[in-house]
Amino acid sequence: MARLDLRYSKGQVDRAGEIWRSYQFGDRQLDLMQVSESFDIVEHYRRCHQYPLTKATMGMRSSVQAEGIPVRVSQRLKRLNTILDKLLREPSMKLSRMQDIGGCRAVVPTIRDLRALQRRLEGRSGYVRSVDYVATPRSSGYRGVHVIVAYDGRTIEMQLRTVVMHEWAIAVERFGQRFGDLKSGAGPREVLDLLRVVSRANAIEESDEDVPDDILDEINALRSEVFGYIQRMEGQ
Repeated sequence: MARLDLRYSKGQVDRAGEIWRSYQFGDRQLDLMQVSESFDIVEHYRRCHQYPLTKATMGMRSSVQAEGIPVRVSQRLKRLNTILDKLLREPSMKLSRMQDIGGCRAVVPTIRDLRALQRRLEGRSGYVRSVDYVATPRSSGYRGVHVIVAYDGRTIEMQLRTVVMHEWAIAVERFGQRFGDLKSGAGPREVLDLLRVVSRANAIEESDEDVPDDILDEINALRSEVFGYIQRMEGQ
């Protein structure tokens, strides 16, 4: 994959993001030629992340091999409509500050493996910062570690998950196809609550502790609530 140099300034990139956000929010006073040009700038900016993403993924694979960890590594360039959706969800975000346009992921067996890989990645050149959603999970229950790196002026997000964390995240995406954008906190209360409590139980199990009976009881009660919600929804 050849390197693609950015043809626009940071200000032009951010302005293009603002135009698209305004257009999607219903500002039909915008000149359609200007909207079209902003679309081209956003798409070009997106494609400029492919080469840095490839380099970041190679760095992750190298770190995995050095640690001798059995792992699944994948990468993805955020789709254009997903970028635009994020701009809409987060109105204060500047496009040039979006750190996950390019992302790669490592899924490892245990938290010990995750921490070992995290330490190695944080010691490599290009490291910017880490966000630890294992120590402090998101309100949704999401757990994982995001290591932010920079190559050729573009930021790339490296996601580190255990198999258990990854399976939970995949379940959220699958449920989201039926119940709404659960990752963003939208959807039925019953489903969101169940996912949060299951994540808490997973974290306890991954710490080699027994899940308390009260949490197991809460999971069973929430499962019944979700089942009741589905029955009501299908009966409409």
